[in-house]
Amino acid sequence: MPYKSPFEPALLRRGAVMGALGDVSVALHYGEPVREAGALRSGAGLVDLSWRGVLEVTGRDRARFLHGMCTNDIKKLQPGQGCMAAIVNRQGKMVAEMIAHAAENAIFLEMERSNLVASIDHLSKFLVADDVTLRVSDTAVLGLFGPRAQTLLAVKDLPDFHFTVRDGVAISRNRTLGVEGYHLIVPAGKADEADRILGHGVVPAGFEAHEALRIECGFPRWGADMDATLLPMEAGLEPLAISYSKGCYIGQEVIQRVKTYSEPPRTLAQLEVADASPGDKVTSGTEEIGVVTSATSALALALIRKEFKAPGTEATIAGKPVRVRALPWQSRLVL
Repeated sequence: MPYKSPFEPALLRRGAVMGALGDVSVALHYGEPVREAGALRSGAGLVDLSWRGVLEVTGRDRARFLHGMCTNDIKKLQPGQGCMAAIVNRQGKMVAEMIAHAAENAIFLEMERSNLVASIDHLSKFLVADDVTLRVSDTAVLGLFGPRAQTLLAVKDLPDFHFTVRDGVAISRNRTLGVEGYHLIVPAGKADEADRILGHGVVPAGFEAHEALRIECGFPRWGADMDATLLPMEAGLEPLAISYSKGCYIGQEVIQRVKTYSEPPRTLAQLEVADASPGDKVTSGTEEIGVVTSATSALALALIRKEFKAPGTEATIAGKPVRVRALPWQSRLVL
């Protein structure tokens, strides 16, 4: 059965056009995706992030175990703190990207819902005598984005991915769309949370509006711009998700060797191009140099060979001119 968010009734009553992302039911838009994107940029928009899920990790060895299984420094996290990281295999390839949130008695890993079971299966292979329990949480994830978000949530300034808990809802700062924003991890028993927020003049916004800002900001999404064939650096996650000083972890040798002696063979870049589509080939002359992974009407994200990644590089897609750009979030987003 396709996963359905606990918030679906609240949002569907407002006329969402529904679609699917894998086996997850998503609200594509509410009739005016351009207006919805405008609310995310200049006001406040609420997105049902039904394609995101949460893995709950408990047990006294949880921090030590996770520290040895992912690319960032989990052991340093204190309750209320968070960071982005990637779970990787022995070859350094990603099993999942995630945001780790440290609570008093658990660590909550927010990730693509499609990766929850795969992550449990992967991590369980390395459990021996560790006091660690892994389970899929029955929470859902909402996103509130825009200049009004902080005031509406009445939260003080938080470092990115750090969080506060109010009435059982974890509110985590998340600016990966390039605007002020927060992810809300909401227990199933708080299914009225979406209605409560929308009651303050917040615009419901769908997946299409979220995608438009994400691509403009250049931030990767699992299943589009990153998957299990990539090193985390190839997806552009290095500034956020990789610690080169944390010590050993599964896959660390490969990632450190690439950092020290070479560079990834390909990397995610933003392209200035009209009307590209995922799967389009990026070419230089007769040579294929990359492939489009996500696109809007004027911008695209693509995995580009390292020789052509420099900003300003010119290329083509089906005869249309293309200019390579750096990922905007890496330069303008202070994380």
